[in-house]
Amino acid sequence: MTPPADFSTELLTAALREMWGLEVRDIAYAPMGFGSHHWRVDAGGDGRWFVTLDDYVGAGTDVERGPALSAAFRSARALADSGLDVVVAPVPARDGSVPFELRRHQWVSVTPWLEAPRLPSPDDQTAADRRAVTEALAGLHAATRHVVGIAGTDDLRLPERDLLDRALADGIPPGAGPYGERARDALAERADAVRRALVVWDATADRARAERDSWVITHGEPHWRNVLADGDGLHLVDWDTALLAPPARDLWHVAGAEGEAVDDVLAAYATLTGRSVTTHDLLVQASRWDLTEVALYAARFSRPHADDADGEIAWAGFTESLSTVGARESAA
Repeated sequence: MTPPADFSTELLTAALREMWGLEVRDIAYAPMGFGSHHWRVDAGGDGRWFVTLDDYVGAGTDVERGPALSAAFRSARALADSGLDVVVAPVPARDGSVPFELRRHQWVSVTPWLEAPRLPSPDDQTAADRRAVTEALAGLHAATRHVVGIAGTDDLRLPERDLLDRALADGIPPGAGPYGERARDALAERADAVRRALVVWDATADRARAERDSWVITHGEPHWRNVLADGDGLHLVDWDTALLAPPARDLWHVAGAEGEAVDDVLAAYATLTGRSVTTHDLLVQASRWDLTEVALYAARFSRPHADDADGEIAWAGFTESLSTVGARESAA
């Protein structure tokens, strides 16, 4: 992820001083993840901080993310304040806001910096790694009572769904930028698989809505990049997607959607919580992830965009999700 264009680090530094009382000694852009911008901030005696800018300026009409971000981060704060040590929550600004609205469609959050390594990537994880994350998620899901009235509820809708439906029918506008025509061709090649996956997801979502009373607070993306581990145990970071939702929304990130790890994770989760989650539940959530990626990247390539490092990352994500959506749909 490259630094945001036309954004002043001085503006961010001033906000950190005014709203969090941090006197910034050093600030360095941290190119990690995709979709948000991050800085490592050294504030001397006030410690080191991980600062995030969620920037939705120019991202289209489906971008009023302020209330959703606030609900997600306030949920993380409530969980941490309840004593759930696995949660690394943002620190409220002086006015109590979390996140803080820096400018319209731009939101800043401040989280303590942890000197702890990530979990190994899925191919290198052990059964003990997966068990530890499963236990952490079981504890998180059991803490749902602490966020009632705070957390948002998963609406089970795919972002940019209308645009994706139009793109499947008419193609991605090829003149939007350097990836437009390639994206149009790639989506057309996999259009039937995407349509079938959408049918499966829509049917699953309809059934899930009838079971909302059993939903739990979910992190949303507890994959290896968002799980840190040190001598104090596991730490879950990056809470912007926290929602009340079916448990499988989290569990598929640990178990995968198929393979030998699935049975072990589901059995451990059932023992810890008394809840039954099926392989089908995991497959459908994984397919939803692919469909979401396809829809978001299709939207990106249908709008003016540049041929830069972020474009290359987006193109790789788009083609990878297209390649797997059909396989997941067939298995589900």
